Amino acid sequence: MEKIFPYSDSIVGSLCREIEYIQFRSKSINNSLANCQNNLLIIRLKKELNLLNKRIESIDSLSAKIKKSYSYQSFSIDLLTEMIGRTLINI
Repeated sequence: MEKIFPYSDSIVGSLCREIEYIQFRSKSINNSLANCQNNLLIIRLKKELNLLNKRIESIDSLSAKIKKSYSYQSFSIDLLTEMIGRTLINI
């Protein structure tokens, strides 16, 4: 059972980094949308924002499965869950 901790923590760490990227990219897209005049670009940016939202939902589902799969308490999983919640609010 000791091997589960580093493996799941590395997965959770990777997901946390991906959430950080999504937060950064979403802010960038929203800033671009606020200043954009080109309709084709607006459509492309909204599609990308939609894909980022779907990825967050996917990560949220995955984090729930990870948390459910392991009976131990993990602060990294709790951190991931918190980051997902904050990202969903800010997008």
